[in-house]
Amino acid sequence: MARNRRRRAPMITANIESQPTEEERTAATTILGMIWGIHVSRAVYAVAELGIPDLLEAGPMSSESLARATGTHEPSLYRVLRLLAALGVFREDQARSFSLTILGDRLRSDSPASMRAWALLHEALGGVRAFEYTLETVRTGEPGLKLAHSMPTFEFLARNPDRAAAFDAAMSERTAAFAPSVAATYDFSDMRTVVDLGGGQGTLLAAILHRHPHLQGLLFETPTVAGRATAALSRTDLADRCEVVAGDFFGRIPERADAYVMANVLHDWDDSRAIDLLDNCRRAMAKHSKVLIVERLIPDDLTQAVPVLLSDLNMLVFTGGQERTNGEYDKLLEAAGLTMGRVQPVAPPYGVIEGLLS
Repeated sequence: MARNRRRRAPMITANIESQPTEEERTAATTILGMIWGIHVSRAVYAVAELGIPDLLEAGPMSSESLARATGTHEPSLYRVLRLLAALGVFREDQARSFSLTILGDRLRSDSPASMRAWALLHEALGGVRAFEYTLETVRTGEPGLKLAHSMPTFEFLARNPDRAAAFDAAMSERTAAFAPSVAATYDFSDMRTVVDLGGGQGTLLAAILHRHPHLQGLLFETPTVAGRATAALSRTDLADRCEVVAGDFFGRIPERADAYVMANVLHDWDDSRAIDLLDNCRRAMAKHSKVLIVERLIPDDLTQAVPVLLSDLNMLVFTGGQERTNGEYDKLLEAAGLTMGRVQPVAPPYGVIEGLLS
């Protein structure tokens, strides 16, 4: 008898005498919404990429006018718009005419609390290809993006400048959502120098420097990102207080700063690399220095943690990193020879976690 026969899919049979309860029907509907999540995600991506919310800023437009403006197939575009109208992203005012809701307004490129760049983020990372490997990622721990493209995320971005620019825009958009709260809530009064490690285009550092005029800042980024950060910061009034330095934060970093800020950085890496980075900070620190880890905090109530847990799945699939609990950050800091200080909540779900010299 053959020992390696292919496993057959289980046969599904219907029991016509056993009917589901109303609770079971409701549960099935909820699960169906989860199964079809990709439909919603790609519909949102399509209208964001086409710039339809920007076109609707001035008022309602018909799907025919929107199709002409975007060079798309009107019957197909209408069906996407109709779905998003049913979900509250748009409003169908009259037959085949659409306007923005407060949800759709978040997909405009220049709206307050814009999410447009975030809607384009997955496409910057290769679209859905990385998620096609989710099962293999679960089996092996290997990130889906690396499996899809045969290289890790940041190498993929370095080789694709257009995608890297879209990635930067998404990171800046998200950072802008919590940066003012970090600058306003955390006490920087006894500091003079702040180094932002992996700070992208300087969105957080700029917010901190604007709020605290006594501070000097240094943005430390990879050479490719540092060039874009220099251009971005040159358009601000911080040129005399903010320096951009190119380098590798797993190598030598600037020494003896009062604070080393890492926002949405440690979650990109597995525990081993995160400890290496924290250990690098410890070697550069003066006795009074602090590491300030700005990351999403995982609430104890998991029903409140869904946005952070979705981000955690992003890290699993794209970078091999993870979102962590306060206890897990404590262990990372201890392994790097540091002590965990205060955890200062800022704009939800973010917090500032202090790392101190032991």
